[in-house]
Amino acid sequence: MILKNKCYNVKMLKCYNAKGFTLIELLVSLSILIVVVLSAIGIYINIIGTRSKSLGQLNLQEDGQYIMSLIVKDIRAGRIDYANYIGGGGDDTCGSIVSPAPQLCLLDSSGNKIRFKKDIIDGRGVFEKCTGNPCSDYQTITMINLGVERLDFYINPSANPFTAGSTTYIHPRVTIILKLKSLIEKPGEKQIILEQTIPQRYELKK
Repeated sequence: MILKNKCYNVKMLKCYNAKGFTLIELLVSLSILIVVVLSAIGIYINIIGTRSKSLGQLNLQEDGQYIMSLIVKDIRAGRIDYANYIGGGGDDTCGSIVSPAPQLCLLDSSGNKIRFKKDIIDGRGVFEKCTGNPCSDYQTITMINLGVERLDFYINPSANPFTAGSTTYIHPRVTIILKLKSLIEKPGEKQIILEQTIPQRYELKK
């Protein structure tokens, strides 16, 4: 008699079922499972990394545009405070006007001082603004996960063209160069540079 799917042992006189997993089959199955799990983990990590980069880039764009809008608004609504740059006859608190100027000094329509500058706080660059007479209380505006790498002000002309006897007829304008970097990613991976030239409002010569 022939027994299907069974083996016959002459010595033991027993029959055994031939079905079951061998050690090699078990190892192959485990290897495939490990590969699938590692692939899934890699995809998940990549998705998380892409999301972080997108958030970092979005923060850079939003914070950069917000800083620019603040400066643009005050330049167009006021005028450059030439008197308080070195050589202007004022207190020289604004430093040199030679490009790039260390800070931007403006006067609003009421004659109040407005100051913009970059500062270093806890090892990161920040954007600061001060308003008032005197202007000594600076407020930090940038987000905590962003750093200001560069904030340059190029003021043209370097002397007030609206004073009596002036031979300069260039309408005052300020070119701003702002460089930001994301602090939630590896250094240098996400940076943005914004540049804009803004003319001040019209003013008659004195």
